[in-house]
Amino acid sequence: MKHIRMPSLGQLILILLIVFTMLPIYFILENSVKTPIDFAASTIDIPLKFAWSNYWTAWDKIDTPILNTVVIVVISVLFILLFSAMSAFAFAKLKFPFKNALFLLVFCLLLIPGFLTLIPLYLQIKKLGLSDSYWALVLPYIAGGQAFTIFVLKTFFEQLSNELFEAARIDGAGSRVIFASIVIPLSIPICTTVGIININSLWNDYLLPSLLLDRIHQTLTVALVSFEASAGNHGLSDYGGMMAAYILASLPLLILFSLLMRNFVEGIASGSIKM
Repeated sequence: MKHIRMPSLGQLILILLIVFTMLPIYFILENSVKTPIDFAASTIDIPLKFAWSNYWTAWDKIDTPILNTVVIVVISVLFILLFSAMSAFAFAKLKFPFKNALFLLVFCLLLIPGFLTLIPLYLQIKKLGLSDSYWALVLPYIAGGQAFTIFVLKTFFEQLSNELFEAARIDGAGSRVIFASIVIPLSIPICTTVGIININSLWNDYLLPSLLLDRIHQTLTVALVSFEASAGNHGLSDYGGMMAAYILASLPLLILFSLLMRNFVEGIASGSIKM
């Protein structure tokens, strides 16, 4: 008779944690195909008839906000990575006056809570006339993402061999050529890692978009909150449509992470980020 090995206490705890983690996902999936009446009857039971129309309703509500969010996040993250990589390379490999003092100032930005700068930022955006446009978010996002990204990339760049850069300089390469042809190709995994971290943060931001954007430039998080406040059929809130909207809102991040997971793991394994 084949002996069946019982799971250890640690394995049982891990299984229990996985079950608790999957419960919210199950809740969203099975309620995303319910009518308001089915949802009011039970939030746990699987419906007898799936209301796939919830996804069409949800898409009509969030299609434009998703596009707005993609535009804002892509532009912001690209410039965050570009400016941060150049700054981190300068701090890591170049010599210039007050380098350590300037980096200390950059590091200090990590210690300032974001909500302390919210009112000055709001007033500045209004004074510049940038509100109700993509730039109302893009510029603060680019500025706000610099400190963390510079800190991470500088740590990675310092690990690169100095002999490699010296050999390139002997061959006549300047700092720009070295940065473009050596540093950037070698830092793709870590740039992917910090890029995904920034994308996740900006994609889920609600406070700034709710303060600075009009309905035309509305982002995904604001649209989801507006969806929650709307009423569906029979005077009941359309929770099925809301759950469908949550699923659609998470798909771009899931697809992106699936495509870039290998580079993300390589960036984590490089030792530049301690998770």
